[in-house]
Amino acid sequence: MSAQAIDFNHKTILITGGGSGVGLCCAKQFQSNGANVLIIGRNADKLNTACKDIGKSAQYLAGDVTEPQTAETAMIKAYEYFGRKPDILINNAGTILRKTAQETSNAEWSQLMAINVDGVFYFSRAFAKHHNAQSGAIVNLSSTCGQVGAAGLAAYCASKGAVDQLTKTMALELAPRKITVNAVAPGAINSPMLFSNHTDTKRAQSVVDRNIKSIPIGSIAEPEEIARSVLFLAREPHITGTILSVDGGYTAL
Repeated sequence: MSAQAIDFNHKTILITGGGSGVGLCCAKQFQSNGANVLIIGRNADKLNTACKDIGKSAQYLAGDVTEPQTAETAMIKAYEYFGRKPDILINNAGTILRKTAQETSNAEWSQLMAINVDGVFYFSRAFAKHHNAQSGAIVNLSSTCGQVGAAGLAAYCASKGAVDQLTKTMALELAPRKITVNAVAPGAINSPMLFSNHTDTKRAQSVVDRNIKSIPIGSIAEPEEIARSVLFLAREPHITGTILSVDGGYTAL
């Protein structure tokens, strides 16, 4: 007899970087499926506005994902707010650096790795430690850059490759407890990160057209499409250790 898909009704969901973009879309979709949502980010005002947008079952925690204590606090706050420990963790917080390896400073490398890798590790470790049910899910936001190289994105590609390997390893470690661990690996997304940190305004304005040229399906993804993929992986109990590319065929080339 096959296992049933996970019902999100009254479940507690943690989402890092939940104040905008894909994280906010995930929060809205989980909430619309009956879940209670705790979003985590650095800007309290932004998170407060996002919670009003999400609905009455949303709360927020202002904190830095690069600090281990933020993850521990999030687990405790989730129980205080909703009366149950987190059922699902979405590691969405991330940043990008558009520089070659030789252009990347020590400080830039360390900061990007702290957000994109350390934050995922701290929250995943805390979730595994506090979660005591024989079911649950972690979904990490990776990137096609974790699978293929991209000149000018050295630190970012390295960080997402690390996320992919952490995903697979923790999937094996947590499988005996029926906790699934997967990652969604988007290509280009119509979100603020796609347009950020370009060397000049002209390149930022042309970024959509330049990305579409390399995507077989002929369009970039919308945040809602990535969020639906996250919910799919969080819902299915027999999918674990998977890196799901959501890239319009980019990595099939």
